Amino acid sequence: MMMAMKSGTRKPNGRIFLIISLILACLLISSNALAQQTGVVEGRIVNGTDPAIVAGNVPVEVVALSGGMSIIRAAETNSGGEFRIEGLPVDQMLIVRAVYKEANYHTQIIFDDSGRANVEIKVFEATTSMKDIRVEEYQMVFQATGNHLQSLDTAVINNETKPTRTFMDPEGNFRFSKAPEIMSLPQIRISAPGSSMPVVQSVLESPDGQSYYSLYPLRPGRTTVDVFQILPYENRNYTYVKKFYFTVPSIEIGVIPMDMELSGTGLVKIRTDPGKNIAVYRSGPVDAGTEVEWIFSGGTPVSEQEATPASESRIRSVPNAVGRNTLVIGPLILVGFILVLWYAFNRTGDEVPTAAGSQKRQILKRRENLLDRLADLDRRHETHSPDQREYLRQREEGKRLLRRITLLLKKE
Repeated sequence: MMMAMKSGTRKPNGRIFLIISLILACLLISSNALAQQTGVVEGRIVNGTDPAIVAGNVPVEVVALSGGMSIIRAAETNSGGEFRIEGLPVDQMLIVRAVYKEANYHTQIIFDDSGRANVEIKVFEATTSMKDIRVEEYQMVFQATGNHLQSLDTAVINNETKPTRTFMDPEGNFRFSKAPEIMSLPQIRISAPGSSMPVVQSVLESPDGQSYYSLYPLRPGRTTVDVFQILPYENRNYTYVKKFYFTVPSIEIGVIPMDMELSGTGLVKIRTDPGKNIAVYRSGPVDAGTEVEWIFSGGTPVSEQEATPASESRIRSVPNAVGRNTLVIGPLILVGFILVLWYAFNRTGDEVPTAAGSQKRQILKRRENLLDRLADLDRRHETHSPDQREYLRQREEGKRLLRRITLLLKKE
């Protein structure tokens, strides 16, 4: 009995420990192999303007939506407009983006259980004609905050070209006038048709200093453009002057706080909402080339400390949003213009892998760098550096280079 008890309480020998260690090692190796599984995406580019046009030698990029929208792979289509990209992480959200005629087109990558994905990207030919391109909705909101008047313009532009084309004008795809005494360079955010991911763009200033514009292409469908500006509101008074470069059917204007007065030709107050502290005005149709003058006065400005926290606000692009929702501008600064994320998505990026023989990719990179320099020149001009003469010289030189790059891209 004593012998049996001793053998029953004996510790496991080294062989058992070895077996357990081998099992654990196999599990670890298996989990690492699963984590290191890579995917493959195959696809083709289809021309939505003319299916007979084959999109050969078009730059294609795989973009990871996490970690700052980084480009992780790059390639080009073959002579048949097809591409294949390997070595992709299957555990991340990815999109594949094609750069065709200077415009970006993309679609999401969805892998199957074997790590494979098939995609089709529709691209369009470009046009510089505004025929069949119109502004469907135009809304504005002004909020007095401290000694500032913050404004947000939202335009919904519908591209109904037939056959379908992307609007691309080297002189600017969306132009808006420079507000009197504007306090900083405007911010512009664009949501492409069918996309819930807005892109923050660098605006460029016209040589005459009277307007700003964006070179973001207007694809077929509805594009939403948001323009944010900070204006002075010293002594609770400001005269707002705006020239419209396109015809709008009507304008709804939200004013916060509701006791701030707004006056001007053609303006009618249509409602007030004390609970949301907003008054809504409406203006009738405005033709392209028309200049309006509106006067803001009085009101109880909302202090910057009292502005709604960013965590409590959401940005939504919905019809007649001014009339149905409280559009507080302060949160839009914090939430709507997240520059790092969307700017990284929109630009070509210094970390783009260079495909063999990709001359077009290098030209596109030069174009993006030039746009960045022009935007920085405009920002410095706001602080009176350089002086007006030097600013105009550098501005014209930059525009000449931009036109030259555009011609190079058309030859590719």
